[in-house]
Amino acid sequence: MKKLVLLSMAIYCTSLLSAQETKLFTGDTTPSLFSYMDMVPWGMGDAANNYVNFGTTAAPAFTEVTTNPDKTGLNATDKALHLTSLKGHSWWPDFLDFTLTSPITITSANRYLHMYHFRENLNQGFSVNINNEKTWEDPDKGTKRFDMQLTTPGKWEDIVIDLKWFLDNNVALTSIAVLMDTNWGGGAEPVTNYYFDEIALNDSNLPRGINILPDTQMSLFYGNAPSYAKWVKAIDTQNATNVSTIVANPFTTQTATLNSTQVLKFDKSASAAWWQGLRTVLPGVFKVGVNAVPTFLHVMVNIPVMDPAHDPYVIQLNAKDFSGNQIDSGDLLKYFNSDAGSWVDMVFDVTSLGYLQEFSVRFDVRKDIADAYINSPAGTFYVDAVSIDANPDARTVVVSPTAVVNPKVSDMKIYSANHKIVVEGNAVSIEVYNLIGKSINKISATTFKTELPVSQSGVYLVKAVSVNGNISNTKVLIK
Repeated sequence: MKKLVLLSMAIYCTSLLSAQETKLFTGDTTPSLFSYMDMVPWGMGDAANNYVNFGTTAAPAFTEVTTNPDKTGLNATDKALHLTSLKGHSWWPDFLDFTLTSPITITSANRYLHMYHFRENLNQGFSVNINNEKTWEDPDKGTKRFDMQLTTPGKWEDIVIDLKWFLDNNVALTSIAVLMDTNWGGGAEPVTNYYFDEIALNDSNLPRGINILPDTQMSLFYGNAPSYAKWVKAIDTQNATNVSTIVANPFTTQTATLNSTQVLKFDKSASAAWWQGLRTVLPGVFKVGVNAVPTFLHVMVNIPVMDPAHDPYVIQLNAKDFSGNQIDSGDLLKYFNSDAGSWVDMVFDVTSLGYLQEFSVRFDVRKDIADAYINSPAGTFYVDAVSIDANPDARTVVVSPTAVVNPKVSDMKIYSANHKIVVEGNAVSIEVYNLIGKSINKISATTFKTELPVSQSGVYLVKAVSVNGNISNTKVLIK
């Protein structure tokens, strides 16, 4: 019997995984493929307790398999790997090591490492280092080192690591090291419970449980409540002394450029690290570079007061996908003293990411004479009118919306019959995807009923667009 499952608005990728999956660890099954799952041995403490970051000083307690803290979300297992941090100790060396009993050769069938992760406090994020727990080098970012952050505290999320470097260089996977909190020597984090579960290798680059946003363009106005509710899952100042607030637009002479009545004000403190700007997390992932069309992130920035001895200010845009891959604009985007008090559009090509889950705006980014990043003084900055679209040019006029447009959902009927995907209604285009988001068939529809033969059983995502622009996103299971 065929089974049809409908999705509303957004496409949700389920926790169904590739048949090629290799399960490395699950709390509900023993033994695992790891010979060791604990804090790095050389950091487990000495006579002076200098390295006791977990358990208590009197009774160090490191990892344990215990009760899953939340079975209502993504991870429904009974057990998971758990550890608790100690307040009062720095980030070094709180490295959690997963050492494989035997090395695993990386192929196209097991290129992606998946790990369910849960943490009570997000803190400053975490970093995953493959086959190495002793050095966290910047040149290894995106190849062997992956700096990551969950989007929500107290919720299971699937993190994905692309092992492409190990595939390309024929290097086997031997261990996974997690730097639990990346405050990089900036003081101790609060006591936090951490959990890991369902660690696996497969051929899917998408996280389990991911929400793929259906929109083809993004337009975010921070002071517009419907726009904010649609596009923002979380705002993160990345430093406890930074402050972000929604305020009345103080630039009344600039309404011909941007007419927003309210904008976001960001007060960067003097203690903020150079990379700790305004971080915006989307409620899902936004697909970029679709059909090889370049995609650009736009952010309108206004700096009312600038240091006359420092001209220009570098505004750095940073964009990340869901797997720790990130790109930034470097030193290319500049805001000049002559622009002070004016809205200037910062534009950054994000096509290469494939999927965008979050972006950060870093203000007044500076370097020393050795070309190393340094912290800059405190400052006040304003941001609004963020967009993602195919326009490569800086905007000179932006009009805030009177209403927020959501993708329309049609009443077209999509189902399976006789090993075919059937679409009934006034569809003009139909596209079929597999569960990792790859398009496998796209046609123009000319009749009320369209049938698409499917050669293999499985789950397919179907996007149909009607003659009046309504969109229907449906998941079909063919057995």
